[in-house]
Amino acid sequence: MKKLLSSTTALSIALFNVQPWPLMAQTLLEDGSVVAIDGTVLCVPTAETVCDPANFVDAAAAIEAALPPAEVVPEVAVEPVPEVAIEPVPQVAIEPVPEVTPEIAAEVAAQDAAAVDAAIQELSVAGEVVDPTLGLAVAAPIPAEEIVPVDVPVVDVATSASLVEVLAQPGTVDPAAIGAAATLLAAPVVEGTMPDAVPVSEAAVTSLTETITAQTERASTMEFAAAPVALADGKKSGLSNLEKVGLFALGALVVGEIIKEGNRKEQQRVVSNTGDRIVVLKPDGTYQVYKDDDAVLRQPGAKVRTETFKDGSTRTIVGREDGTQIVTIRDASGRVLRRAHYDKLGRELVLIDDLYEEKPVVVSTLPKPRKDRVVISTKDEDAALRAKLAAKEAARVGRKFSLRQIREIAEVRALAATVDVDTITFDSGSSAIKASEADDLMELGSLMQDLLDANPGEMFLIEGHTDATGKAALNLALSDRRAESVALALTEYFDIPPENMVIQGYGETELRIDTQANESRNRRVAVRLITPLMRTAAN
Repeated sequence: MKKLLSSTTALSIALFNVQPWPLMAQTLLEDGSVVAIDGTVLCVPTAETVCDPANFVDAAAAIEAALPPAEVVPEVAVEPVPEVAIEPVPQVAIEPVPEVTPEIAAEVAAQDAAAVDAAIQELSVAGEVVDPTLGLAVAAPIPAEEIVPVDVPVVDVATSASLVEVLAQPGTVDPAAIGAAATLLAAPVVEGTMPDAVPVSEAAVTSLTETITAQTERASTMEFAAAPVALADGKKSGLSNLEKVGLFALGALVVGEIIKEGNRKEQQRVVSNTGDRIVVLKPDGTYQVYKDDDAVLRQPGAKVRTETFKDGSTRTIVGREDGTQIVTIRDASGRVLRRAHYDKLGRELVLIDDLYEEKPVVVSTLPKPRKDRVVISTKDEDAALRAKLAAKEAARVGRKFSLRQIREIAEVRALAATVDVDTITFDSGSSAIKASEADDLMELGSLMQDLLDANPGEMFLIEGHTDATGKAALNLALSDRRAESVALALTEYFDIPPENMVIQGYGETELRIDTQANESRNRRVAVRLITPLMRTAAN
């Protein structure tokens, strides 16, 4: 009972029905003392004397009488809340997804087959597929007397199978199963420890360290090197750019090669190998370009360590003279899966992170781009404000996307804010930027730097586009090369960090002016602010 009545309030309630009213003016506490209603102690028990509440009725009543009267709170008239007429929510008519009948499937398959046949016919000479990019401008070839024959890299079955899987259905590949991804768990980078201090992964098949010089790497004003040629005895005139950066399986693909995935009838065909890019004809008659996503990071003075894994994936650590480093994980196709920047103290800033299972994109559910959508102009003084507006606009989608989805799905990419770019002109078939043209990038470089000052993790997609004249495969490779040249120029002339840029060519697939004729407005470079759409470890 004492436990239950340990408080004054509890004791008063317990005695309510068994004690006369005068006893309510004083209370017997658990320790035997008696207190008045205001807390005044009326009696403290001793070893000889026990406090009896009945003996202190008068004293307690006097104290209670002296207390100020309790304030009476007036009643408040509560007006009844008027009923609100709730309008019924109109039903939204949801168009049913048309059933894919055998007839429709057969019609689509026939259209795809016709598109593939037309593409092969366009690329064929005397019945054989010929690389359409052979007409692209390239650097002067190395004199024959200076060529040192090299062995053709041997690509094992496991690496080839991994590349085929990545090329066939990249969205279904488990990124966590990529060999290079295991380095994040095996030897994570901790603050204060530079990445190159981490031992080479035990799972790496090869590890190569090189220091980039002006003689070994391309600048924006230079053309690309000519692709190596096959020599006698299984030798080559040199390694291609793809092979030099550890992408052996990708670089080993040859024009005309059929990429088979198991027993699938749908297969892909290699139609171009420029030494730095591979163009593949897909089963639906469209093209895809693959290249080294880290190419723009290979700046003169950088020390680069490349680790290659059994499945063809790679981890590269680019160390710079200022002590900062960039660590990239790529799959066998050269696509960047993760990229992180480390400052001089080893603190990490994750820029790209596709090492997670993708959530499928249902294009029909995406919001349509607004006519008044945000466009960030190089001539505006409120670029930072417009970037924030672009982020809010992107938030309307209600989800994030992988970098792959942003690059490959036009409807997703259309949700990103664009940055106006003054026209940069190129000579026909050339991907080199003339020094005189670099001035046209000044405002763009200044705007991008302002955005990076506000957010060092800002990511830009540099897009290359062409008109519809010429062969589609050629236009795709050319547009991708030109986008890379623009990114290089932004770094060389305006110090834009190359790690904050992703390069992608789209050829003639996204014409600004819908015409098959020679149209200069279709030959363009566009820049998109993709950070608000990207899913990374930070969001």
